[in-house]
Amino acid sequence: MASRKNHTPPRIGVVLAGGYARRMGADKPAVLLAGRRLIDHVIDRLSPQVDRILIAGPHAYDTSLAFAPDRGTGPCGPAAGLWAASHWLLEHAPEAAGFVTAPVDAPFLPADLYEKLEAGDRCTVACSEDGDHPTFAFWRAPVLLDKLRSAPSDIGLALHALAQQCAARRVAFSQQHCLMNINAPEELMDAEALMSTDD
Repeated sequence: MASRKNHTPPRIGVVLAGGYARRMGADKPAVLLAGRRLIDHVIDRLSPQVDRILIAGPHAYDTSLAFAPDRGTGPCGPAAGLWAASHWLLEHAPEAAGFVTAPVDAPFLPADLYEKLEAGDRCTVACSEDGDHPTFAFWRAPVLLDKLRSAPSDIGLALHALAQQCAARRVAFSQQHCLMNINAPEELMDAEALMSTDD
């Protein structure tokens, strides 16, 4: 993890590792890419950018990192991981301004993800030519908790809708493949080819 002076607020990264991965047909964090698990690729790319990483998922996947499973209360759907992460932040890092999120299936995530998304005083979401990517976002804690507390608990809350409710600022990333998600076996094959090209 990146080192910081003690008096500065900690930089928190959250790996979104929940969900059912129906298209992949396997537990996505444990899926192998170039001989390593997807979650390990993401942790390696996020670690230099932050002081601490939290896994928003059912367990720690044999890492030494903290994890926060869905709480069973609050919003369901994709926002459930943010709800769990927000409560973890309140208990373990209340001085942090918020946290950056990255999905567990993003092995090429930008090396400057935290730096670019944290700038300013609003929630932010990454975007590219393909549109908005709210799983790559910086969520300001007070704003996020306010919106999540008022969200209905019986229906799923999409992250696109949540970002709009938070008046999130859009931040463009132009690097090729940096916001790529791996949702299906054929996309895993594409990522394998890209990984070989990068080497």
